[in-house]
Amino acid sequence: MTLFKPTLIVNHLTVIKDARVVLEIQFHKGLNIIRGHNSSGKTTALDFIAYTMGAEDIPWKKESLLCDYSVLDVSLNGENVTLRRDISEKRQQPLYIYWGQMAEALTAPIVEWEQYPFRRSSNKLSFTQILLQALGLPEAQGDGASNLTMHQFLRVIYADQPSLHSPIFRIDSFDSALTRETVGNYLSGTYNEELYSAQLSRRNFEKDLSQAESELKSIFHVLAKSDQYVDLEHFGQQILDAQRRRATLLEEVRLLKAERTIKSDQRRSEDDGATRASLDSAKKELASTMDTIVRIELEIADSRKFIEEVTSRLKSLDESQDARSYFGSIVFNFCPCCLAELKVGNGEVCVLCKNPMDGNAGEVQILRMRNELLLQLKESEGIIQIRENEVRALRLNAPELKQTLRILEQRYIELNQFWSSELELSLENASREIGSLDREITSLYENQRLASVIKDLQARRDDLQQTIHALDSSIEVLLVSQEDRKSQVFYAVASALSRLLKKDLYRQQEFRTAEQVHFSFIDNQIIIDGSAKFSESSTAVLRHLFHLALLTASTEIPTMRFPRFLILDGIEDGGMERPRAYRLQEIIAEECSTYEVDFQVIIATSQIAPSLNVEEFVVGRAFTEDQRALAIL
Repeated sequence: MTLFKPTLIVNHLTVIKDARVVLEIQFHKGLNIIRGHNSSGKTTALDFIAYTMGAEDIPWKKESLLCDYSVLDVSLNGENVTLRRDISEKRQQPLYIYWGQMAEALTAPIVEWEQYPFRRSSNKLSFTQILLQALGLPEAQGDGASNLTMHQFLRVIYADQPSLHSPIFRIDSFDSALTRETVGNYLSGTYNEELYSAQLSRRNFEKDLSQAESELKSIFHVLAKSDQYVDLEHFGQQILDAQRRRATLLEEVRLLKAERTIKSDQRRSEDDGATRASLDSAKKELASTMDTIVRIELEIADSRKFIEEVTSRLKSLDESQDARSYFGSIVFNFCPCCLAELKVGNGEVCVLCKNPMDGNAGEVQILRMRNELLLQLKESEGIIQIRENEVRALRLNAPELKQTLRILEQRYIELNQFWSSELELSLENASREIGSLDREITSLYENQRLASVIKDLQARRDDLQQTIHALDSSIEVLLVSQEDRKSQVFYAVASALSRLLKKDLYRQQEFRTAEQVHFSFIDNQIIIDGSAKFSESSTAVLRHLFHLALLTASTEIPTMRFPRFLILDGIEDGGMERPRAYRLQEIIAEECSTYEVDFQVIIATSQIAPSLNVEEFVVGRAFTEDQRALAIL
């Protein structure tokens, strides 16, 4: 069969308690039926599958909470990955990932498992990000500043029993119309990646704009309390005026000292030594600051080169994966070193290195390498941000250090000039005024630096506002183009649902005709020929056939992100009569038989149709009151 991406297949479920397997089910591609008596644990098995893939709000039964953890072997676009999650009533448990099959994972040391949290952080990817990368899917922004998670996707993929009257989505504690719309559009493939990127960029720019405005507000609030006026050009002119006055006074002092001289005394020698020490210290501090700036700038340049290299390697990994996919395994007839003819050996052993070959090893290694490179990329970008902040702070401090150095140099020169004792009073007055001007100039430089910070923040705020405005225009255009793709997918789903409903037993008048089919992810509602209210059993039929219609559309439209995977529970919910329950299962099986791509449907029923109670469809043992799903006792 053809493999559409993304495709998710569950291969093996294992639940562990006290180092002992208490539930184990092997699955296959296509239709899988878990059967058993009511309250025997069928739903429990489905809950473990969804939970191990990242679902939240699982209504755990007390027997389930006695278990330690669940392990799930899944195929993500044909590559085996093993997932493990500790069983707990606490929300947002992390997920452990092993890049290989379950048989290897269960015996692998703990260091070969990678732990990922439910939520992302500045230095850690979430397990949703990792699984989406493995499925070749982009991230998507949800309600507010959040990003969609595997939990939100599984709200559509897993139709569980408690959500009978929630026809499209599983019931969720934190639900919103915007989140439902985004999840539905994402899985149906109508959520544009470029649109997502623009919305994500806008979100980041809005965060930066909010920070800049907050900083400006804080600064102006302090200035208002201190009754200060901050203007960059005003302070610059004041500094020039003060420096000119100081230069005039210095010239007056020089002329006074040139008239007569006196012998240097001990106090002057001490002042001279102290000034020289301060001057040396100021020179060292300025030199250290400038050296630090140069060093950090070199580190930033080196980090940027490293980022370019990592980006290049990521691109090379993608090209390597494409090349492997296109050419397959290369067979060497001659040794590339000595040109001797190579003997053809076992096809499962490499002809060069003689190591066992695993057809999926290369792809799994590429996934692992891509994940490591992405982590390095994220860390390097964070380091660059820190270094740039350090350089910015040092550059702001440099003018003040230079001014201090100039003052000390001038003071040292003054101390080494000769002066006459009868001029002492005039010189002291001039020196006192010069000292006052020095303090004034220092204060002006500090105010000038503050004004420079304000000016930079104002310029950044204006640039961010213009950028956000441009993004808004781009997003508006992309939203229009998205509607065209949405119409195609929604028509395919509605057509499939109309056709499937007509195959139901004649119990609901609207299902017999089903001429006008409308559904809304935003409203979480399905309307058939103008009606959205049906009997309990008809509501169950409608819910399952809608999800099946989604799956059908995903097998026909490659651009849909619905992972060709479906879990249906409560086939006979709503007091459904047995013939209708049988017919619903037969409709599902008949529809699945028409698919020409890889897919998987897992359903649970207590009334399996006789025609489907065969090895081709059933998985695991039949659960009963005496032999329940969880073999805890």
